[in-house]
Amino acid sequence: MSRVIIMPNLHVRSIHGQARILEAIAATIIVLVLAALLPVIFHSPTTTLRSQVQTSMEWYTYDTLLTAINNPQFTYYVQHNDWSDLQSLLDTIIGPQYDWYIAVVPYDKVVIVTSVLRGGNYALIPMRVIPSIYYAPPIGMPVPLTSTNTSMLSINVYTLNLILGNDYQINTTLPLSNVAFIQCTNPLETNITQCIESGSVRMLSWWLEYFDPRTGVAVVWINATGKIYMLVSNGSTPFNVMKNTYCQYPYCYPIGGINNFMYSTLDAPYNNEPQFMNYYTQQLLGQYQCYSASNGMYSGSDYLVEIKTSGGTASGQGLNAPTTSSCTLPVSIGDNMGGVNAYLIGQVLTSIPGTTFTLGFSDVNVELSVCFVNGTCINNYTGSIAGATFPIDVGNIYVTEAFGSNHERLILSIDGNAVNSTTLPSYYYVYLLTLSLSFNPAKCGININATIYDLVAMSSSSNSTFYNLTKYNGLNCSELMSTPNITGIDLVLSPGNLLLEQSTSSNPNPINGYIYVYNATTIIYDLWVTPTPTTTYYMPIVTSYNFELIDKYNVVPPQYRERFPISGLAPTASAYALYNYQTVLTISFI
Repeated sequence: MSRVIIMPNLHVRSIHGQARILEAIAATIIVLVLAALLPVIFHSPTTTLRSQVQTSMEWYTYDTLLTAINNPQFTYYVQHNDWSDLQSLLDTIIGPQYDWYIAVVPYDKVVIVTSVLRGGNYALIPMRVIPSIYYAPPIGMPVPLTSTNTSMLSINVYTLNLILGNDYQINTTLPLSNVAFIQCTNPLETNITQCIESGSVRMLSWWLEYFDPRTGVAVVWINATGKIYMLVSNGSTPFNVMKNTYCQYPYCYPIGGINNFMYSTLDAPYNNEPQFMNYYTQQLLGQYQCYSASNGMYSGSDYLVEIKTSGGTASGQGLNAPTTSSCTLPVSIGDNMGGVNAYLIGQVLTSIPGTTFTLGFSDVNVELSVCFVNGTCINNYTGSIAGATFPIDVGNIYVTEAFGSNHERLILSIDGNAVNSTTLPSYYYVYLLTLSLSFNPAKCGININATIYDLVAMSSSSNSTFYNLTKYNGLNCSELMSTPNITGIDLVLSPGNLLLEQSTSSNPNPINGYIYVYNATTIIYDLWVTPTPTTTYYMPIVTSYNFELIDKYNVVPPQYRERFPISGLAPTASAYALYNYQTVLTISFI
């Protein structure tokens, strides 16, 4: 299937002559929105940032886009060039007060690539990774940065392969196995060729969290920030620029590698344990007695641990498994962090209604680091300031998967009290579960978010809440700088241990007079904790949404391109997304 761009265009039309004043006002608004969005529409990066700000028009566009691409008829019509039925479908989806324009264009006609360096054995794709900084309130209080050495990149491999051409292709069978990441020894150096020739280059430690073969999205962790280069070899293994030869193993292992889940499913023994994360292994789990027969946690060969808990019987006897299995692990990821994230890749083998699986941080507190006029600084400051005494004890923050008879719920709790709950559409049998805590100085509290990704269907569900430090602990962020002799303040999130627990009901209800007893079983493939990672990065790839360019390559017949044919197009808002892993969809207002 070729890549296409579908670009419906929504136009506000005047219906009655008496609406001239309203029409003039609308035209003025359209011009203003257009001026604000010109850089986005006509020259927008293919790397979509996660925190985009959208207007109400854009939200309508985005909702319309999702409605269209989730309709199976839309897929069929585009694949079979059934433009008349596609026109009728868009007339149904898009409100009658709007005009729309649609264009189907080969994707490579609108992609622009700059600064990709091609050599004999490899190609280099430059990326600039910039540490994200939390919002700083106007009082001038310094706040922690995200981690400057733990970067998480979301890269679309199919897009990169399209622009690289046939000479260089990122391997997707053993995902990214012929890829490496390099950087000048001095990150401030800008000429990577000179760095390679002079030997002043280093190969970066990296790790593949997961790869989605349908969308082409790969999530990669790298131990670096600044200007880095993705090296794509023309062979089956990466090219080692330091030794001027091909690597002996994929990923230049052990510099790079894959997670344990990919290790077990792909039968590829290159599961790297990244040293720049608080990454847990079987040995580390064993040190803290996370698996033993009596505890219901067992060591696995292709995964970290297998957890079994039993529903029990009328007499309380289980199938050689306790009703509750739990352990705690240390969290050691450094001080002065703006946030902390826990990640778990797991698989549900069997579940009993009433089973719960819990992941979370125990004994979370907010500490205070202050600096004084005399130049001294005190970490873990325990003095009283602005009505609050530090450290502030937040308590336990957990995310729990709760299994019912036909559904699964995601529950956030603080100190045993459920504060938010989301019902999932179905069981997520192979999943990535994340729990993130980040200090929000603008609101003077902690943002708490839990997300579960279905690694089979690649869908996701999220649950979030906000812990108000002002309300519960008397903290007033706007007054933290009121003490004259204090020149700098850092609020530090400091979690205690990481809890891992599975529990099932000890007395299940009889069914037709019988009590059925079996084990609930969960497998954990990977488990790691990091500071809030750096996620802002840029690649030299842009998509041009210039209307003349799109119109030039539009394969939709003219009579089906627009609801109300008019001359001239001035889009004012847009939304685009990868569709069916080989299509880009964009909707715009005019």
